[in-house]
Amino acid sequence: MSASDEKKPSVPSSHVTVSISTQKKEMSVYFRIKKDVELCKMMKAYCDKFGIEMSTLRFHFDGDRIKPNQTPSELGLEDGDEIDAFFDQDGGRSFCYRY
Repeated sequence: MSASDEKKPSVPSSHVTVSISTQKKEMSVYFRIKKDVELCKMMKAYCDKFGIEMSTLRFHFDGDRIKPNQTPSELGLEDGDEIDAFFDQDGGRSFCYRY
């Protein structure tokens, strides 16, 4: 049997496999999603898996924030691409009180 005769599991061309990960790499998960489905389904599934409110995370691809109504086709996602999930942080200003 030659290498070309071996069957490789293939992802249908209508699907894409991507990973979502946070700064903590142990929270990395792979998803296979249709290219024309809104990414909010994948975002919600990721948050549900870890028991996180969706409003506490920001999802980014190639440095741009992902809107929940965007699709993999709109973003140009390809197999093996990685989506970054950042914990949302409000503020950032520190106060120094002198007594």
